[in-house]
Amino acid sequence: MAPYFLVCALTILIVRCRELMTITWLTGQLLNEAANFVLKRKFKQARPHGAPKIGFDEHGMPSSHAQFMGFFLAFAVCVLLFRVRVNILSKLSVIACTLTLTGLVCFSRTELGFHTHEQVLVGVAVGLVLGAVWFTTAAKFLFPRFRTICSSSAGRLLMLRDGACINNVLAFENAAYRKLYETSKDL
Repeated sequence: MAPYFLVCALTILIVRCRELMTITWLTGQLLNEAANFVLKRKFKQARPHGAPKIGFDEHGMPSSHAQFMGFFLAFAVCVLLFRVRVNILSKLSVIACTLTLTGLVCFSRTELGFHTHEQVLVGVAVGLVLGAVWFTTAAKFLFPRFRTICSSSAGRLLMLRDGACINNVLAFENAAYRKLYETSKDL
């Protein structure tokens, strides 16, 4: 279930914050899912004997949950290491939590009988590679254009943002709200 919750979280963040990094992240996750769809039809490897049938695709290679989490882990680590300005302990804590969640999802896929160990390992490996490739591609071609996109007519209309230049987004937003509270007569 974790991939479904993560897609919902990314979608809510996009609607609420309109941050281009989050839009890029969700776009990559969706492309990763499309790649999984293609790979499953290419390999056509069945799920393990006795796998629960709850409307799943009959193909098990690679595990889409494991591939999703591999992508999510790789992209999260890259964002934390190269785009977010917080202390190393905070970064390591988030990486540890994301790694733990990835491990739990992968473990559950084999433990519940949905996939073989090989299907899960291939899934997470493909996801890790695609997540790193997507981040690298975005860093080269998209990130340098974020300010231009935000400044464009469409960017202003959609209220798109790039928070990469802000050291501490929470402190920045808190200061903006406090200033608003101090200057507003209606509050």
